[in-house]
Amino acid sequence: MNDIDVRVAVHKKLLKHPHKDPSTFVLDEMDICVGACRVDIAVLNGSMHGYELKSEKDTLERLPNQVKYYSAVMDKVTLVVCEKHLEEAKTIIPHWWGVKVVTKGVKGAIHIAHERSEKKNKAPDSLSLAQLLWKDECLRILEKWGKVKGNKSKPRHQLWSIVSESVPSEKLRDEVRDVLKQRTNWRN
Repeated sequence: MNDIDVRVAVHKKLLKHPHKDPSTFVLDEMDICVGACRVDIAVLNGSMHGYELKSEKDTLERLPNQVKYYSAVMDKVTLVVCEKHLEEAKTIIPHWWGVKVVTKGVKGAIHIAHERSEKKNKAPDSLSLAQLLWKDECLRILEKWGKVKGNKSKPRHQLWSIVSESVPSEKLRDEVRDVLKQRTNWRN
């Protein structure tokens, strides 16, 4: 069982309803924290929900850093992990991350079992959230919050700080999620 097997199963079994919902955006390989990490699958609807996949061919070597980066921006996170890594992974991830266990049946089908429900991230990082935005998106948010004056010519890395300091963190989550759902050219 490799990453693509797990990914396909997650899309077909766990994300069947989000894929059918026109108000939900599902994205594979979403860069976060200025490219320091990639969310395996991101689901953007009323929250930003990240899925980290760990198949039998993976190791848990990067998981501590992935925890740090996912926890900086995601509202919810679910680790989809094979049995081989389950116990060790549970010692690495925070209590609010959900856990699903993937196994391969005798006929080759991938099964996904519920281990632990995800909870809301109570401590996202505002700057990391702002870093998900492109320059024009930063400026639109600043305009909406009456903070665009004097900032139009500033580079994106400065705008991230201004956005993160100008918009209350709970509202910033909503703003960023709404912008990302509307974005059309993700690989820009």
